[in-house]
Amino acid sequence: MKSHRVRFWEIRANKTAKGASYTVRWTVAGREKSAAFARKAQAERYRSRLMQAADKGEAFDVETGLPDSMAHEVSSVTWYQHACAFADARWPRVAAKG
Repeated sequence: MKSHRVRFWEIRANKTAKGASYTVRWTVAGREKSAAFARKAQAERYRSRLMQAADKGEAFDVETGLPDSMAHEVSSVTWYQHACAFADARWPRVAAKG
């Protein structure tokens, strides 16, 4: 489901024992979304990309909270799953034979 109802909040600094992190927060169709970053510049860049997509009139996915232009960056296959599939495909030819 897609929506054009998007609102953005200011970047929030989170102080932890290991230092600080920064959280970008926004809502899509009334559902709160967030993303955390180690550096403020990273958070500002991400928020800027989201806001530019909203200014262009892109629809945002309600589930992921991402615009169509950024949705392709999120893969449904994790790196671990990809590595396991690769090893399974190669194993018969490269396994040590005794």
